[in-house]
Amino acid sequence: MEDSFRNLNQDEKNFVNLIFGEEEPKLSETEGKNLRVEQISSSPSSLFPEVVERIKGSLAAMKTLAFFSRDKFRDEELGEYFYRVVSEDIEKTISVLNCFCDYLRFNSPIRKTNTVHTLIEETLKRHEREFEEKRIRIIKKQFEQELPETTLSDEQVRYILNSVLQYIILSIPDSGTIGLLTRLIEAQQVSGEEKNLLQKDTKYVEILIVSSYYEKKSASLEDLPAIPTNGDKGRMDLILEMVKETVRKNQGVVRVKWYEKKGMIFISLILPVERRKIVHFLSPAERLKKAQTSEKGTSGNV
Repeated sequence: MEDSFRNLNQDEKNFVNLIFGEEEPKLSETEGKNLRVEQISSSPSSLFPEVVERIKGSLAAMKTLAFFSRDKFRDEELGEYFYRVVSEDIEKTISVLNCFCDYLRFNSPIRKTNTVHTLIEETLKRHEREFEEKRIRIIKKQFEQELPETTLSDEQVRYILNSVLQYIILSIPDSGTIGLLTRLIEAQQVSGEEKNLLQKDTKYVEILIVSSYYEKKSASLEDLPAIPTNGDKGRMDLILEMVKETVRKNQGVVRVKWYEKKGMIFISLILPVERRKIVHFLSPAERLKKAQTSEKGTSGNV
């Protein structure tokens, strides 16, 4: 590692080599996979929403059939009575089924998992068009398995990730590259003045983002894109200041290092770990989607 990176600790140097080095590292099993907040349960209760929706569909079809059948009665009054009784009974049954779905929703909490990875993937997808326009490539994603939850809310993490990516997109020229890594660390692993801002004997989730904003093998200086000026960085620093303030209020830290000679920005987001097990409740639509996904997975194994 060159002298221009002497301010990086060994873990950070390893990460830079992982992203931009020539050696092919061993990748985690989660890399490249579509990570989800929920792990699909094989419990029979997960299929209830799908069953309920199918029953409701059948009842709706029966109500339609009853409507057209009322004219087939010789006694017109009897036909209307038949349709009204059947229709009311179907509506009552559907109401009971809806209450049953709500009962499942509020009495079947789901453990929250993989939130950080899910939000990273979500944010990257959100900026796909901007990446394409500036020809920015995501060249590496290294996610630690079973990464714990953070104490920050989903909206806060989403805001932080979105702002950091905006900062990178607006700060680097075309044809840049980005690498991401997540890991679980302890406070003593953090070096520099930021270490004093962390609680001792506490674990943290770290999101490391490195961006390279010009090609190493350019033929001449004329081929290099313009490096952001101090004025440009000054304007963009406001984005990072807001991110730092958000993280600081949540007992975390943000480290940002520029290496202009190497055309690199190094950003480390250190967020406190949530020690409790976090659960939440799925909406009816989410429960149905989960049941359908589970059903597809089961049928594929037959």
